[in-house]
Amino acid sequence: MKGRLTTLGQCQMILCVASWIVPRRARAEWRKEWEAELAFAWQISQAKGESSAATRLRWRCCGAFLDAAWYRCTREDLRSTSKHWSQMPTFVLSVLFGVLLLLAGASGDFPRLRSILLRPPYGDPQHIVTVSRTGVTSSAEWVVPYFWVDIWRRHEPAVEGVAAYSWRPRAAALMISGRPAGVASVRVEDGLFQVFGVRPLLGRTSRPSDAQDYRIGLLLSYETWRRNFFCDPNILEKRATIDGQEAMIIGVLPERFWFPSADVGVWRLADKRSFSREAVGVVARLRPQVSERWAEGALQRDVSNMTGEAFWGSSLQVWPVQERIRQPLISYTVALCITLLVMIAVIWSGRLNLYPRYAGAVRACRWWTFFAIKSFLLLSILLAAVVEFTPEPYVFPPGKTTFVLESVSLWIFSVGCLFTLWWSLVDQQSRCRVCLRRLVLPAHIGGSGCLLLGWVGTELACPEGHGLLHVSETDVCWLDPAQWTQLDESWESLFSEKANDEVLG
Repeated sequence: MKGRLTTLGQCQMILCVASWIVPRRARAEWRKEWEAELAFAWQISQAKGESSAATRLRWRCCGAFLDAAWYRCTREDLRSTSKHWSQMPTFVLSVLFGVLLLLAGASGDFPRLRSILLRPPYGDPQHIVTVSRTGVTSSAEWVVPYFWVDIWRRHEPAVEGVAAYSWRPRAAALMISGRPAGVASVRVEDGLFQVFGVRPLLGRTSRPSDAQDYRIGLLLSYETWRRNFFCDPNILEKRATIDGQEAMIIGVLPERFWFPSADVGVWRLADKRSFSREAVGVVARLRPQVSERWAEGALQRDVSNMTGEAFWGSSLQVWPVQERIRQPLISYTVALCITLLVMIAVIWSGRLNLYPRYAGAVRACRWWTFFAIKSFLLLSILLAAVVEFTPEPYVFPPGKTTFVLESVSLWIFSVGCLFTLWWSLVDQQSRCRVCLRRLVLPAHIGGSGCLLLGWVGTELACPEGHGLLHVSETDVCWLDPAQWTQLDESWESLFSEKANDEVLG
């Protein structure tokens, strides 16, 4: 008898804990049913003389937790809970924040956005510029003849260093010690990394002692070294090929370094002979105290003196790299400001009746804070999606203009701003002015034939009974599109959970 009481007592303690999961109104009945079932199971096991009856009974009693959870999450309770949660303002903010986290995971922690917002990974980036032409055909706008670079390198006192590059946004077939990798590549001069003021993580950035070597010198990006070659510390001087040509790895660049795009994974060192007949992109480092406008005139004057180039209808353009990197963000900011001005004008007109007139200062602050956070998350999602998942407007273009790509991204962002902020306004309008829950129980009021004598539209109610929203079906000058009617506390009993259950079922 003592053993029986001890085992059943333990089971009753387990049932007592599990019963907390069950809704309070059904808790006592649920517990009685389980206690009766366990008592019957104990009698059967005792009659059979089973030695492990106590252990089996305890394990069976643990199943009460699953039964209690299932009872708690029945279809009706789950539907009611999900419906209640979806009406709350925290639900919208949680969903938007979750979408932002998904975008961060899909893009790899927003690499393009970080490259725009953070300081460029170059030494003294305020002195680094690109040199290009204006007033020429679009296919030649971002490139200059290579012999101009030689002229500037030998004669120009305005720049500390100048280097050429040539690339096309396509993947190269790289193989190191039998391990293949498809990465974007760019051909650069040895002096380009000195212009940028970057030091390698491994190895070196130039090959003066290997000038007669027939193999191509390669530098890997940190991401290529980590992802494709598992941070192999012995990767230097390994046998490699790129697009079928013999090569060797001479260095690995720092983690944050990128040029001319964050997608580039390998840089090929090229000599003057390979560039001699090409049109190339140019980067330069200006001397201290030299302005971009003065450098433009000096560079153009040197070319004219040495070659007789008249620059009729065209000119050189010296463009700071920092300004070029942040130009898309400036364009997005302008588009956002225009959209915000339109939205403020709509709110200020009072036609949407958004301001919670019947709420105090604390509730009004909560109302506008929720609207601001929701709109900020929507715009952050839009900005991250446009920057990370639309074609990249190259900071150092591959021999052609990329303003078409910038225009596409800008149009997508501008239209997206209108839609996201408009949705934010519509969602805000359909919420209670007091508790911020979404309004429910839509009902059609009035008749369209009596528009002059009465109000026609849809009526929505706050689930807590704080008020009613009347949305007009027709936009006429003598009626507001939305009218909020505040209800006193005597109406709250009609909107209680019990009353709603009776109405719905």
